[in-house]
Amino acid sequence: MTSATASSDFPAQKVDAITAEVIAHRLRAASEEMMATLVKTSYSPNIKERRDCSTGIFDAQGRLLALTAIAPLHLSSLIGTIENVIARFPKDEMRPGDAFLVNDPYHGGGSHLPDITITGPVYHEGRLVAFVANIAHHSDVGGKVPGSESSDCTSIFQEGIRLPPVRILENDKVCQDILNVILLNSRTPREREGDLKAQIATNIVGCRRVQEIFDRFGMDTTLAGIEAWLDYGEARARVGIRALPDGVYENEDFVDHDGIVPRLVRACVKVTVDDERMIFDFTGSGAQMAGSRNMVWNATLAGVYYAVKALIDPDLPPNAGYFRAIKVIATPGSIFNAQSPAAVGDRGSTGNVIGDVIFGAFAKAVPERVMAGCGPLHGLTFSGIDPRRGEYFVNYETYAGASGAQHDQDGKDAVRVHVSGAANLPVEAAEHEFPLSILRYELIPDSGGAGRFRGGLGTLREVVSWAKEGRLVGRGLRQVVGAPGLDGGSKGRTGRFLMDGGTPEEQRLEANFSDLPIEVGHTVRIETPAGAGFGAPFTRDPARVLADVIAGKVSLAAAREAYGVSIVQDRRSLAVDEKETAALRRVSHAS
Repeated sequence: MTSATASSDFPAQKVDAITAEVIAHRLRAASEEMMATLVKTSYSPNIKERRDCSTGIFDAQGRLLALTAIAPLHLSSLIGTIENVIARFPKDEMRPGDAFLVNDPYHGGGSHLPDITITGPVYHEGRLVAFVANIAHHSDVGGKVPGSESSDCTSIFQEGIRLPPVRILENDKVCQDILNVILLNSRTPREREGDLKAQIATNIVGCRRVQEIFDRFGMDTTLAGIEAWLDYGEARARVGIRALPDGVYENEDFVDHDGIVPRLVRACVKVTVDDERMIFDFTGSGAQMAGSRNMVWNATLAGVYYAVKALIDPDLPPNAGYFRAIKVIATPGSIFNAQSPAAVGDRGSTGNVIGDVIFGAFAKAVPERVMAGCGPLHGLTFSGIDPRRGEYFVNYETYAGASGAQHDQDGKDAVRVHVSGAANLPVEAAEHEFPLSILRYELIPDSGGAGRFRGGLGTLREVVSWAKEGRLVGRGLRQVVGAPGLDGGSKGRTGRFLMDGGTPEEQRLEANFSDLPIEVGHTVRIETPAGAGFGAPFTRDPARVLADVIAGKVSLAAAREAYGVSIVQDRRSLAVDEKETAALRRVSHAS
């Protein structure tokens, strides 16, 4: 490999392919070790249990070299951050032992305020050669609601403390004034302090590992290896794009709630595949919303980069090289390029729709590579006073939806989709950490969209709150319109929130709400939306329908009505009535 686009800071040099590959893997290993450090040393359940965090390594120009991302959307809190830090703190003013913190989407990086990024320079032989960075989602950074994420915010000023790039570490010492400002603005300062110090420690580990790479291979060879790694990412992406049929592919979907009112907000894309490059044009999408479901530019880029990697080559190296083959267009002031002071806290909801929009466009070109519409996560934040400790708590949590079916397989049940990530908080951890009891946690039968291949099932979780002065903040998407199917597949079931579900006092809650009181002993049920089907339901193999019925994923009634499969039951087992099934499907075909 040879360097085609060498850094302006250092001269180009040739490097053999094996050495370049070893350097690249060392960088990726360093990023993975950073992630392990962050998870193992963090304080809050949101990071140590749910792993709502990511890590990355960049070159001296701010180009991504390695990424360990739990959620693709976290890339939006990393790309662009280095450039913004350098603009505020020139390189010649940086020193070893420095670290910089930022969370503001409009003045420094990130895509919403709870995602705090900390980055620091790496030096070799007195020269700045790289940056290490990590992002962690903090459960509360102030704002109008506990958890700092509410769909009904109408301005970013309501969403929490805003931090442009600031120095958090100087000469390896914590800048206590900055830390104190952050802690004072959080409802849970003890958690914030523990998590921020874990982030600082994570970068120290990353810095050491990157320095070891430069020590091992030397300045010139390592820098040449970095350039070769970026060139390889670009070349591999272009090969993948050339395998797609050239053309223009368009699609539209809708955000079914703007965070304030249930209304359909258009989300559309025109994708142009031209030889070895791709253009994603979101012109025509709705104007930025009154609520907080807007995406800033970096968030949209992260959504596109995720989709490209998923579509053309899942093993594509996660570096800035492959970004060179992609162009993105989004009108300023639209939902995909929000302008200050638009609220952006719940940008992840729209980020999951962008995945469906892009995949739907490519369904017209390479249907074998895409999945049908997905059921996005639902968010619910419990807060109040924990009677066991007498302390205020905030339990920021998201509940997994499901993925849409593909042309040759069913969708995945109970998973986060597209740009979202993080794990489900284990029941044991939730009950240990917070004054909550989990009564039920299960899949929702018949929720997956019917099809030749079935959409994934959404989840149900019932939670009892024992908090004093308890409050709830909820946000859900696809509670009005289900995820769209492909090739004749049915929509996925919509989601909902219920208070005291299954009792005479049952009350359906709005799709989005904030600061809702919940009394001690009352129950909230979260039902997440499901994935859509792929292909005509009556073409599904009856044996698959039978297996779903036996597994409790599809009811006997739905087997007959949605799939045209008659299942009979004797004392010992279930079986397909082949004669009646054929008759049911003939009638459907005739009609």
